[in-house]
Amino acid sequence: MKKNAKIGLSFLGTVAILIVAVFCFEYFPKNAFALGIKIGEVNIGGLSKTEAEEKLKLEINKFLQKNITFNFTDEQNSRLKEIKIQEIGINFDIKESLKNPFFVGKNTKGKGKLEVFFQNLKEKIAALLKKRQFPLSVEISDESFDKFLTENFGEFEILPKNAEIIFDEKTLNFKTKKPEEGMLFNKEKNEEKIKKSAEFLKINNVYLALQKSQPEINQDQATTAAKKAKEIIESGRYILLANKKTFTIEKKTLGNWFFFLPKREGSTTILSVSLDEELIKNHLEEISSAVNIEAKNPILSFDGGKIKIILPPETGKILNIEKSSKEIQNKILARKNKITLSFDKKEPKITENKIKELQIEKLISSGSSNFSGSSKSRINNIKVGSSKFNGILIEPNEEFSFNKILGEVGPKQGYLPELVIKKNKTVPEYGGGLCQVSTTMFRAAVNSGMEITARTPHAYAVKYYYPQGFDATIYLPFPDLKFKNNTGAHILIQSKIKGNNLAFEFFGKEDGRKVIIKGPYQYDIKEDGSMKARLEEEVWRKGKLIFKKTFLSYYKSPKLYPVERNDSE
Repeated sequence: MKKNAKIGLSFLGTVAILIVAVFCFEYFPKNAFALGIKIGEVNIGGLSKTEAEEKLKLEINKFLQKNITFNFTDEQNSRLKEIKIQEIGINFDIKESLKNPFFVGKNTKGKGKLEVFFQNLKEKIAALLKKRQFPLSVEISDESFDKFLTENFGEFEILPKNAEIIFDEKTLNFKTKKPEEGMLFNKEKNEEKIKKSAEFLKINNVYLALQKSQPEINQDQATTAAKKAKEIIESGRYILLANKKTFTIEKKTLGNWFFFLPKREGSTTILSVSLDEELIKNHLEEISSAVNIEAKNPILSFDGGKIKIILPPETGKILNIEKSSKEIQNKILARKNKITLSFDKKEPKITENKIKELQIEKLISSGSSNFSGSSKSRINNIKVGSSKFNGILIEPNEEFSFNKILGEVGPKQGYLPELVIKKNKTVPEYGGGLCQVSTTMFRAAVNSGMEITARTPHAYAVKYYYPQGFDATIYLPFPDLKFKNNTGAHILIQSKIKGNNLAFEFFGKEDGRKVIIKGPYQYDIKEDGSMKARLEEEVWRKGKLIFKKTFLSYYKSPKLYPVERNDSE
């Protein structure tokens, strides 16, 4: 009887404990974590989400301030590096870490309320008795970790080298270089070790070890790619077609264009055969000047107070280097030998419809010079050269360059040999006498109040450029005559030759300026012909000085530049 009573009391006690437990768990705050829940080594049981976050932040910050030791040792080298954990790029996601633990004992799915109740009760009791532990959500920055290893242990690594392909310009063939095995740290494995430790806020020292690393590209893959490139080169001449001109791509040039990159194809890696787009673009840049057709503004004249068109504007064609480069790559890799290059139309800045908008209303200045006593060849060069500038337009704020408009000077352009000052001598050369043209242009520009940005006097005083000090020498590519159109409107230039006089006239819009020229004054004149000269230009508007410019000329003795003519002359 007593035994049964003891059993009954024991049963009643168990039931009582169960009732108390049920009551405690049932009425435990719904927004708190179940008792016994740990994240890492941090007990958050009974805490709200906010309290748990704060507690985890505190413990994580303590963890990040601790040191972790990296140790590397091989047969020849050894290094120990201690660093704060936070410096290797460990990041904790606290909110993500709390998601799963929070729902322990908070299930809502089941066949009925009673089943859900006992299921949650079971989870809560298990958490309390077993001290259920969850890992933290951890990520390691690959960039930071890689930087740390590279800076501190990178010198011990040996990078694997792929098999290489080298183009031999002498034999016009491709040679292969054998691959080389490397020795690298397994960064992914070490990252995973650190991550697993960090999930539970523990510190495990990291022992680094080198392991063999095979190159992506082996000898066979390189040989296959080299063979393909060789077949492309040998499949015929590759010809570029551009504006009725043809250009052959030399094998030596083409061979240097090839480059080879590892490429994944399914589960394998191959060495792809490609062409270097930048080298192709450089090649196209080199030939562009020969194939481009520049747009041309109309050639105009001002007569009787009106503008007349001498030659209409012309649309240009400019090589599209981007499109042409891609076309060359595609065609050559497909072994198609004729490649038509792409061009874009380029309209001139001044069309016939825009001529009325130029506001060219009157003659604003002129400059002249006399070339009496010139030889037939010198007169020829003056006529040919001055014609280049007849009817051209200078835009507002545009910088005029004499040499740019003049272009090439040679027999093809109609020039004859005549004396020029060159390398301390006076010698015959194609285009001799063109300084008569540049001097006359300089005078017109100064008289109009243009901003002269480049002018060089002659080495010695030349009789054709009287008065001395008002001249400008040119020679391709330097020196040049330059000036800026500061009138705010277009300028039309016209050239005129009457008898032995050359003149340039500037037509434009009156802006109220007044130009005062003082000089040129010659001084320090010596018996050997050397002298100095000074020319002053003042530009006024509404009684105010806009700018002032002084041009100084230092002429040496002509005797220092003896005339040398060809034996046939």
